[in-house]
Amino acid sequence: MWSDAFGSHAQMQTCAVREWVDLFHVQRSLAAQARLVGFSKRECTELAIVGSELASNILKYGVRGAIEMSRIEDANGVGLLLVASDCGPPFHDLESALKDGWNDRGPIDPIEMLKRKGIGGGLGAVVRLSHAFSVEPSASGKRIHVRRYLRRPRSARP
Repeated sequence: MWSDAFGSHAQMQTCAVREWVDLFHVQRSLAAQARLVGFSKRECTELAIVGSELASNILKYGVRGAIEMSRIEDANGVGLLLVASDCGPPFHDLESALKDGWNDRGPIDPIEMLKRKGIGGGLGAVVRLSHAFSVEPSASGKRIHVRRYLRRPRSARP
């Protein structure tokens, strides 16, 4: 369930991620927030995918957590900031986890893909559909920061 952090005109919203149905709440709410910021229909769908992948990873690897989102305006322009936090272990190897078909320990056995509810492309998709991506450890797990702007910043990766 989404809640406003500072009342009805708040820019920060938080969604607890505890069960699979929460993915749908994340997708719907994030797409709605993206429309309010001014993203196109296609971009709203891409942001919903980003939110869904982050929430899915929370459930698969972090057990529980939350996704915070807020409208941002900085030197790169106007956009959305997503912060996915969980109480799971840190990434063993983040670079591996970002490769399609891999997890944070290396290539995923195709037989294992059936058991794990995914093909190992989620974090890679998050990176491809955003303009900035970073991970930081937290006291109880980790926090993934994702930024998407209305216009691609000049310094953003291709």
